[in-house]
Amino acid sequence: MASDYVKNIEQAATRLADAVKATMTLEDNRHAVKMAAINRIMKSGDNPLTNKPHSFSSAEALVHSDAQYADYLEQIREAEYSRILARGAYDAALAAARLQSEVA
Repeated sequence: MASDYVKNIEQAATRLADAVKATMTLEDNRHAVKMAAINRIMKSGDNPLTNKPHSFSSAEALVHSDAQYADYLEQIREAEYSRILARGAYDAALAAARLQSEVA
C-alpha cells in the first residue's frame, strides 16, 4: 500500500534527522572536550622531551593520547556511522516507494 511506503519514508527520515542531530551535537562539543584534554595534559606534569611543563602546543600535539578525548572521538565516529546507515535506509525507502509507484 502507498500509505506503508509513506510511513516507511517518514520513519526513515526521522531516524536520519535524529542521527544528524546526534552527530552535530557531538561535533559542536568537540572543541570543549579537546580543550579539556589539553588542560589535563598540561597539568599532568613535565614534558618528558624537555623536562619543562607542557606548553599549549606540546599538549595539543599529544591530545589524541588522552583517553577521554579518544573516547569522545570514538563517539563521533559511531555517530557518523549511524548517520550513514540512516541515510542509506532513507534512500532505500525512497527507492522502494518509487519502484512501487512505477509498477502500480
